[in-house]
Amino acid sequence: MNEQKLGRKVTSGSLWTLLVRWASRFLGIISVIIIARVLLPEDYGLIAKAIMFSSFIQMMTEFGLLTSLVRNKNSTVGDYNTVWTLSLIRGLILGLVIAITAGFWSDFFDEPDIYPVIFAYAGVAVLHGFINVGVVDFQREMRFDRDFTFNIVARLSEFLVTVSIALIYKSYWAFPLGSLVGAFVKVLLSYYMSGFRPVLSLVSFQKVFNFSKWFFLYESLKAVSTKLDTFLLSKMSSTESLGLYTVSKEIAGMPSTEIAMPVARASLPALAKLVDEKVEFQKLYTSILGSVLFLAIPAAVGLSLIADFVVILLLGPNWAGAALFLQILAFVGITRVNVACAVSALAAVGRADLLGRYSFYMLIIKSIALSIGIAFYGAEGLVWGVLISSLIGMAVIQFIQRDLGLIDFKLLYSQIWRVVFSTIFMIIAVLFVRDLALIQQFGMVGWISLPLALLGALVYLVSLIVFCFISKWPDGPEKELFNVICRRLTKK
Repeated sequence: MNEQKLGRKVTSGSLWTLLVRWASRFLGIISVIIIARVLLPEDYGLIAKAIMFSSFIQMMTEFGLLTSLVRNKNSTVGDYNTVWTLSLIRGLILGLVIAITAGFWSDFFDEPDIYPVIFAYAGVAVLHGFINVGVVDFQREMRFDRDFTFNIVARLSEFLVTVSIALIYKSYWAFPLGSLVGAFVKVLLSYYMSGFRPVLSLVSFQKVFNFSKWFFLYESLKAVSTKLDTFLLSKMSSTESLGLYTVSKEIAGMPSTEIAMPVARASLPALAKLVDEKVEFQKLYTSILGSVLFLAIPAAVGLSLIADFVVILLLGPNWAGAALFLQILAFVGITRVNVACAVSALAAVGRADLLGRYSFYMLIIKSIALSIGIAFYGAEGLVWGVLISSLIGMAVIQFIQRDLGLIDFKLLYSQIWRVVFSTIFMIIAVLFVRDLALIQQFGMVGWISLPLALLGALVYLVSLIVFCFISKWPDGPEKELFNVICRRLTKK
């Protein structure tokens, strides 16, 4: 299969995966909008403390088992059974460890209410271990329509339970109970949608472990790095600040990472097929990254520009303090886009060892940046520390890829310079309109974010078209998007 056909499959797969994540995020946004008006920031802060350890240890023990199957074109039944058995063992051990340590974390945070909540999340960890490994074929075979159905049905079940309990009982228990139902539905669906029936076996343990050990190191250090911010806030700031930060971080990641993560996930099996064709690999990967940045850069910048209005619109006046956090964290999304794509590229070429080393150095950098930030400037300083360390990490991983010959900077820059300048014009337009007396007279009302967002998108698109016209429509994400639309219209 040539690079062009694989590119089309990545585009198709990305759209399906995009639908999964956007539908999931849409449900998440609706959930936040509804629940934020029934619960308080303190309730979110309490749940953040309850899941801090369970989510941390789950992230820390991600071995990249499914990734080992996706990148290997010759995976056997023994490989599948070994991965499922290891996943099951991991789930049981995680559930036991989370349950045993519930009392410790309750005392540590001086929050007795989180004790039973932690037990619920222990059950979620156990259930995830039973998911049928056969569903990985949806990704390996690039059948992302089935992947969409699998994920969205489980997410919808979780959403309905969470919102219903929150509205009826006005209790933070909506979150853990919703997660339990979502995990249970996912287990049932995995056996219904996949004909593969796993059995207990470790026949391919050594083969799987040779790749997964580096992913384990990467995910372990990444878990510590990811949870470092909320840990520092939980100990050195108020529960309210933790709640504001947690929700801000969730919203900030929506525009950019909900674009990047689907593409990164869809690109892994395609890149793995070109691992022996360096030139084609580099061309496809650079094109993928350019396409992601085409959407991620304006989305992140746009969110930062109207963060104060977005907070009022989505969360209400009680959450106004989250606006500053959101303005800063929106830019972190661009760095996460780059790293997400890089992980797929490095995994495809079997260089998970570099991911482990990268995460080690990034943990050191982030620890220093966040500690200095919160010590001198409190919660706001910590948020700036997150952004600075993320920018450093993006630069580092880009140069790692360049040295391996995975990315062509010249080609990438030729594709995104129009994106950068169009985004600058968008910034100027939105800031100009924000300062108009007509807008100022309305005060801080949430609905203003809608026309401002529409204006930003319109200026960005018009600027892109002008730059493309001046450049005589060169190869790039804009041309690829135009070709995709034309193919869709032609089929109809």
